[in-house]
Amino acid sequence: MVESEKDKRWANGDGYNRYITKELTSFRKMAWKEQILKHLPKDVPLNILDVGTGAGFFACILSEEGHHVTAIDKSDGMLACAGENAASLVVSPLFLKMDVNQLCFADDSFDIIVTRNVTWTIEHPEEVYANFKRILKPGGKLLIYDANWHKHFFDEALMERVCAREERHLEKYGSSGVVSGNDKEYFLTLPLSNTDRPQWDHLTLSRLGFIVEVEEDIGRWLYEDWEKELYGESPLFEVLAIKPEMSEDKTRVKSYWQKRAASFGFDASDEALNEWKNRINRHLPEGRLKVLDAGTGPGFMAVVFALLGHEVIGVDLCSKMIEQAKANTEQLGLSLTFLCTDAGELPFEDNTFDVVVCRNVIWALTNPVEVLESWRRVLKPGGTLMYFDGNHYYYLFNEDDRKARDAYIARHGLVHDAPVGVDFSEMERAAKSLPLSKEKRPDWDISILPTLGFEVTYIELKSPQDKEKEQDISSTCYYNTFMMVAKKLPDNLDN
Repeated sequence: MVESEKDKRWANGDGYNRYITKELTSFRKMAWKEQILKHLPKDVPLNILDVGTGAGFFACILSEEGHHVTAIDKSDGMLACAGENAASLVVSPLFLKMDVNQLCFADDSFDIIVTRNVTWTIEHPEEVYANFKRILKPGGKLLIYDANWHKHFFDEALMERVCAREERHLEKYGSSGVVSGNDKEYFLTLPLSNTDRPQWDHLTLSRLGFIVEVEEDIGRWLYEDWEKELYGESPLFEVLAIKPEMSEDKTRVKSYWQKRAASFGFDASDEALNEWKNRINRHLPEGRLKVLDAGTGPGFMAVVFALLGHEVIGVDLCSKMIEQAKANTEQLGLSLTFLCTDAGELPFEDNTFDVVVCRNVIWALTNPVEVLESWRRVLKPGGTLMYFDGNHYYYLFNEDDRKARDAYIARHGLVHDAPVGVDFSEMERAAKSLPLSKEKRPDWDISILPTLGFEVTYIELKSPQDKEKEQDISSTCYYNTFMMVAKKLPDNLDN
């Protein structure tokens, strides 16, 4: 089914609107208010995003409670109905035409995100959930209401029970309700149709760093009797996911890189790219690999692996870095997937990637061991962890490194020219509390990786002395830089 045909399903809001107008005049209106408002602070107007608003039910009832509601939908027909319903209730939510897969809001925009019977339609739910987290304020809440609407297409016993409920519904209420049919071709194209929910939501949101609570059957007090009969095999669930407050250290680091993003490009010359391709390729198995570029920044490593013919997903905590990475790769004629999420809070299933790669990321982590454990989780057994890093800011704790840095500045001037609006001392202050600033590396890496279930297979170290011989006058010349390659060991060989 092509995209335009899928869109036609939601183009005409009239049929769905009849259901919503009944809700707005029935017990359901107050029941839903109670269900949602119990999770919200009292007497505080909040910024709320209603995703896939349809005919505007959530947008209307939450606006009535004094909240500032932005409601999005990609269907003009649905938005027209939503506007009419809002006008009839004399409320004024902001209705916008927008696709849930392309949320155009700034980071930390909303206190609450609500969505009902929408997430089952999403083609890339992990990416959308990560985007929800990006636009939620720290401490903000995501409320998902949905059900396993189409699981019976993949389970014969469940399908039999669904059909039996349809027959009982017809006998009791004199009208046919169809759950077992309805455009199976469309449902089969959606990844969540054959997924155990809300278990999947709980796991995925937890991996993204949310604090998650689940209520598996809220239809008990929100449904009418006929709905309980017809939809009994697919209970309506509620997922409450809270975005944690970001630690002060992580906030400082993120703020710094957000400011630096605009100045980040990379050398895309054939010479530079070929040098990196050769350096990397000798450590990779043959064949097309699935690669995660963790902390992608401007997308350089993603580009290198893509040019080697691999499938690449790049992630970064900073939305402005993601924007820069997309712009950089588009200029090279590449179409890559980039996702705004913490490098240690990954929405991917276990054993997903053949390679996890990063460059100049681990030193800046507030929780490096937890992040390395997360990378191991998403690596396939025998998969490759490859990273490039250095003893950044070790001079804050080591006298020899401090003297080497001072000597470099005396000979060559400042380590970097600061981009407009960037204060390098900001990162230096943050680095004082980062755990790896005070560790001698790669010694730390060599000792920690085996305890996490990795086997170190290759180390390439460049010391300041090596760089001096090479007449390297880059900003890294006064401290160790290194390349580390490790293999994920089977679980029974851990420790």
